[in-house]
Amino acid sequence: MTTPIAPVVSAQQIDHFATHGYLVLPDLVPAATIQKLRVEADDLLDQRLAQMIATRSADPRVTWWRLPDGKPYVLKVKPVVDLSPTAAALADDSRLCGVVTDLLGAPDPTLMDNKLMYKRTIDIAAGWATLPVLGEEVRKHTDAAYYAARGYPRVLTVAVCLDPCTAAAGALRIWPGSHRRTIEMVPTLNQGPVVPDQDAPDEAAVTLVAAPGTVLIWDAALVHASGPNTSGHPRRLLVLGYSPTPAGGPR
Repeated sequence: MTTPIAPVVSAQQIDHFATHGYLVLPDLVPAATIQKLRVEADDLLDQRLAQMIATRSADPRVTWWRLPDGKPYVLKVKPVVDLSPTAAALADDSRLCGVVTDLLGAPDPTLMDNKLMYKRTIDIAAGWATLPVLGEEVRKHTDAAYYAARGYPRVLTVAVCLDPCTAAAGALRIWPGSHRRTIEMVPTLNQGPVVPDQDAPDEAAVTLVAAPGTVLIWDAALVHASGPNTSGHPRRLLVLGYSPTPAGGPR
């Protein structure tokens, strides 16, 4: 007789996710996998930057800008699963996908988004690049409308912490329960639609401090943000987006 595999998330955690819109799962990803992801994340970024410098042209996968002090700053590289074997394997990991299945309430979720978040200043000569000047803060926003416009009405965001995600490192801030109400979005010039303070007061936020190997999961409709990384250390995340597989199979 086959022994059934114990579920990763409990009924109480599923209820918490439905009510509050997020879940924190410590130690879900083994340390050896985290170390492989760190190496691949750094190699991947180094390769993209080297190509950009050599060609003096932007890479469409790299989201970057210039800080007020003039330094180039990389927020993310997207997509990455075709460039990082460990990220690809983790995105398809049965245990991780089992968590997503339980929280979505739908089998065989579709991976519809993937990226590496860096929050990192880079020491390269980039005078050739025309970049907006922005700060390090990721302002309050939700991703639901962005995904819905692309045909994904329900998305769960899964972030794997590769480094200590402390408040000083720009840990994720979330507004519990905000996924269950209508949220105003205000357009900005370079940072997309953001949520005004009256819809997400600072005092209502929760900062998700997490150790490497922790998996943070939130509903894409949840208001979230993050501050600058002032820790002096990396704060890398592998971020995966999953949606229920539509009738007829994956997109």
